[in-house]
Amino acid sequence: MDDLDAAELAKALGHPLRLAYLHALGERRELSPSEYARDSDEPLGNVSYHVKALYDAGVIEVAARVPRRGAMEHRYSLSGPRAVVAMAMAKLLAGA
Repeated sequence: MDDLDAAELAKALGHPLRLAYLHALGERRELSPSEYARDSDEPLGNVSYHVKALYDAGVIEVAARVPRRGAMEHRYSLSGPRAVVAMAMAKLLAGA
């Protein structure tokens, strides 16, 4: 990972809700934005926005699509080496 990748990853982790979602995802194999919103009392729109940022940064991936009430619920999981680095950065930030 070069400096530019590290900077982009740090920017993707630059919001407390994103860090909290990663911590929650680290405790589970998969997690949907709606599950997290329900468990954390955060508005679903806010959670979805920040989950998309993590997805766009390559930290998480769609693990499953589950039909729910006429819509598709996306369940996310950690995604490869970027996720490993992101989780390490999240742990460092939590200790700061």
